Amino acid sequence: VTGASAEEATMFMEMSGGDVETAIAIFFDNMGGAGAAPGGGGGDAAALPAETTADMEVTSSSVPAWWSIVWPAAAEPPEAWTRQCLDRDSNWQCGIPQPKNGPCGVLAVVHSLVLAEQYSLDPKDITVSPEALAKAIDGILSRCRPEAGMPVRLVRPKQKGNYKPDAELDITEYLDASAATQEISARVGDFIGPGGIIDLVYSAVFTRGDQLVKKEVEAETKLPLVDDYRGSWICTTDLLSLLLRGCARGNVGTTNGDASQNSSWDG
Repeated sequence: VTGASAEEATMFMEMSGGDVETAIAIFFDNMGGAGAAPGGGGGDAAALPAETTADMEVTSSSVPAWWSIVWPAAAEPPEAWTRQCLDRDSNWQCGIPQPKNGPCGVLAVVHSLVLAEQYSLDPKDITVSPEALAKAIDGILSRCRPEAGMPVRLVRPKQKGNYKPDAELDITEYLDASAATQEISARVGDFIGPGGIIDLVYSAVFTRGDQLVKKEVEAETKLPLVDDYRGSWICTTDLLSLLLRGCARGNVGTTNGDASQNSSWDG
């Protein structure tokens, strides 16, 4: 169909999470120059993804204002997000399995922060343990605070597993850093379990402040933090930036919009 080499086919299949149709679409978009690059801000934020069904949709009046900062549609996030876990691979203790395409960026950030603490170990001794994950999550949320001394906000649905737009959230503030660290360790099982990566994203956004996140993103690219690319809800570089360095400015190019040098990632 594409005339791609075996190496190219393997690469595009990895990019699509194993979905052949998505891999073909990504191939032609990249080879032909059409469409937006995966992970970028080129998706239509108003369009519902292919996985969305009528019973998943909600009325705009029940969607909170912050929702469109995070998600590309007024619908429950796909199973790729709601069922993704942070548990380690049963056959490889330093790996995190990803069954479906979508939350790759969140997993990559968490995984890299865990490995950064253990890179000097023998590979067989590296492990994605609950303790290592709690430390990585604690660091992510601590960096998301706009200023030192401001609270860390831990966010999760009041009804466990309910990630619909109109779901009520449990938001708890921790001004004391040690108290936040202790609570993150206490609920690390929730972060590891299905949908825990959504709790992490929400906690990062609310700790930073949704309006500050909005301002930071729109200074360089455009919302939302999760883009709809041909039915897959994938992470943007703005979301990766928020989780990696605490601010949602995802321009990773060499220049800014005004043609000045982009040095925001230096160091």
